[in-house]
Amino acid sequence: MSILLKWWENDLPKGVKVAFAVLLANAAPAITILMTLPRRTDQLFVWTIKPVINARLMGVMYANALILIIIGVLMTSWPRVRVVMAQITVFSFTATALTFVYLKPFLAHPWFHLAFWLTMYFALCIVAPIVFVIEERKHGGKLPVQVPIRGVTKALLGAFLLACLISGLGLLFRVDLVNQIWPWKLPPLVGGLIGVLFTSQVAAYSWALWDGDWLRIRPVFWQAPPTALLFVLLPLVHPGDLRPYAGSGLTLYYAVSVVIGLASLATIWSYRTAEQRAVAG
Repeated sequence: MSILLKWWENDLPKGVKVAFAVLLANAAPAITILMTLPRRTDQLFVWTIKPVINARLMGVMYANALILIIIGVLMTSWPRVRVVMAQITVFSFTATALTFVYLKPFLAHPWFHLAFWLTMYFALCIVAPIVFVIEERKHGGKLPVQVPIRGVTKALLGAFLLACLISGLGLLFRVDLVNQIWPWKLPPLVGGLIGVLFTSQVAAYSWALWDGDWLRIRPVFWQAPPTALLFVLLPLVHPGDLRPYAGSGLTLYYAVSVVIGLASLATIWSYRTAEQRAVAG
């Protein structure tokens, strides 16, 4: 308890902590259900997800939210956490809007499932942007660069941004086309929400390119390896849910996930000396 109180009183804005608490209240029950009881979404989740691999895919989306929370609570100032809040803000808006596009799967469940979902997302949709605007006006803007990002890092950010943009737009607006490549079939709502995840990543990568300081944009690289690993594990754990002839699509799926994960790890490692010098300075 003393650790929690000490964290609550540190220099990280309390509004950010409230936003993390709202996101955690949203993500924690979803991860628990989707990762441990993926075959019971018809009873326990807010809509029925089939096959099981898609339930776990949704679990990966919420796991990414949990990773962002873990990264965020380790930060102690607004400049260090704002790239995380930029991603959460974009995610909250797009996920809430998508709910009203695909209401039918929600309406097939008891009304209180949808009520819980909308309550959580409306709360996040209100809290995250308000906190972002308030704190950015107080502590943000174009800040001095302490550890500038290198040209190769900018190139990686640009490549990741482009990959997420293409994937996100495809999943949001042409999931039927994406399904011709994806190793297993994505229902429109599942595909759309994974598209929301990729779209929020676009916001994070764009912000990182604009900011330009490694010490402030590290979270966009920190989140990538564990999230990429979870993506890689899905087809390995659920081979029975893959398409009969998913070879080429599966190869592309693995290649993109592995490249993003390993390239992010290599980038993190490459800045260790610069980080140590900055801390010493």
